[in-house]
Amino acid sequence: MSLTAALRGFVVFLCWFSVVKNQTDWKVIYYQTEICEDKGLTVFLPCSYNYPKMMNGVNITVEKSFWFIRTEGEPVDLKEDPEYKDRVTYIRSTKICHLILSGLRESDSAVYKFMFITNHQTGRYIGEPGVRLTVRDLQVLVVSTSVQQEDSDVLLKCFNTCDPDGLNKYVWFKNGEETRSKIQSETSQTFLYRSWISSTDRISCSLRHSEMEKSPEIYAPQTPTVSLDPPTEILEGSSVTLTCSSDANPAANYTWFKENKDSPKSEEQMFTISDITAEDGGLYICVAQNKLGQQNSTVQVSVGSGSVLMLVIRLIISALLTLIFWVVLFLKIFRRRSSEEPSVIRSQDEDDQRLEGDGPTSRHPAEDETEF
Repeated sequence: MSLTAALRGFVVFLCWFSVVKNQTDWKVIYYQTEICEDKGLTVFLPCSYNYPKMMNGVNITVEKSFWFIRTEGEPVDLKEDPEYKDRVTYIRSTKICHLILSGLRESDSAVYKFMFITNHQTGRYIGEPGVRLTVRDLQVLVVSTSVQQEDSDVLLKCFNTCDPDGLNKYVWFKNGEETRSKIQSETSQTFLYRSWISSTDRISCSLRHSEMEKSPEIYAPQTPTVSLDPPTEILEGSSVTLTCSSDANPAANYTWFKENKDSPKSEEQMFTISDITAEDGGLYICVAQNKLGQQNSTVQVSVGSGSVLMLVIRLIISALLTLIFWVVLFLKIFRRRSSEEPSVIRSQDEDDQRLEGDGPTSRHPAEDETEF
């Protein structure tokens, strides 16, 4: 191999080494790529970054750096995002890019990325893969139910998306007050609750270190509200819809029964009776039920005789009779006025003739003289 060829190969190697070095100089380091935190608390996302000191003979300086989550279009600084600007703090120093986000909300669950822009025309860099933040959402789940005659033993679990193995410690609340009875595990993640059929208790849980952030309450159905459409007496042959609604968590299931009948009429929230007959009338019972209990309400369905067709016929006949009455009345009034007008004219003509007959008449002058 000649010296020229060897030198040429060494120059190529130096150029390749320089390119690789420049590529690796651009980087963002996330010290945690998965973070889970409680709603309402503050989270810390640590980060650092690097870039080459010089590129194509230009000294590189950072002109702008920020965190973002929006991936549609141009990245938007969290400090300029209306949902974040009042809750975001940046800790910046030499190649440090920490993010502090306070007042966590469930909607804050997202992938957060850091971006910096330099004075070089191609010197902008987005750190991948970012940090996936999950805001903890506590929920009370019903694990199992053991039904007795008048009550049920319900095993509950405080479900935590950030603690699938149940390592954290939990607190249980009944009607807003902490309860320590019937705890089923060391960390208190499970709780045995005895529920009466018509119980009004409300159960929730929280983490021991964050008791202010409770899960949504679960509770048995409240007394259902029932309604009829149409709300008046139902005519035979028509239809009626019965609706039942109850506040409950978990959501209630609905069953309709007719009084003195064992088999359910419907297992839907809305129950429609079509082509109704007199036998369909009576008292109907709505049962709202979930795994914590149940409540009932009743509604009376009254069925009147006749049919929709007869009702329509009656309405049409009534309308026709009313129309005939007004037409006859109008014709009578019109004829009376028509017959009165000629008599008035004749009366006026006769009066005119009498006036003409009673006026001054011609007499002989001799008749006007007085006889002596």
